[in-house]
Amino acid sequence: MATVTNIAQVLGNIKTRFDLLRDKEYLLRPLAIETIPLMKDRIHERGEASDGSQIGTYANSYMRQRAKAGRGESRKIIVALTSQLEQDWAVIGTTNGYGIGFNNPFNAQKARWVEEQKSKIIFNLSAKEKEYIKERLQELVNGAIG
Repeated sequence: MATVTNIAQVLGNIKTRFDLLRDKEYLLRPLAIETIPLMKDRIHERGEASDGSQIGTYANSYMRQRAKAGRGESRKIIVALTSQLEQDWAVIGTTNGYGIGFNNPFNAQKARWVEEQKSKIIFNLSAKEKEYIKERLQELVNGAIG
């Protein structure tokens, strides 16, 4: 009596699913793409550092520049005047996968300068952003392995 199985096909499907978990395009790139809007909202809308605290408040002299640029009357620092920094966020390829940064090195320097001036870590992930990434990663893993 001969036995016929589809074990080769089943094992091939399992291998394909686990290969997907090593694919930087499948896991890491989407996480970076989806995290950028969260960081932009935190920094450039709510004016929060990575620890959730307010970045600070603008000086009266700087408020005049902001008014000329049409940036509103809020004194809350949102690290935005010309919109160059907030529009330059990008997914950056690395040797290990993908990260979030700026296309223009000058904007990366601006970000470091603001952190130094305010003595705050601003451009790192917040606890909420890390939690989002953790939950989203779990969804992607579950999607890969079914």
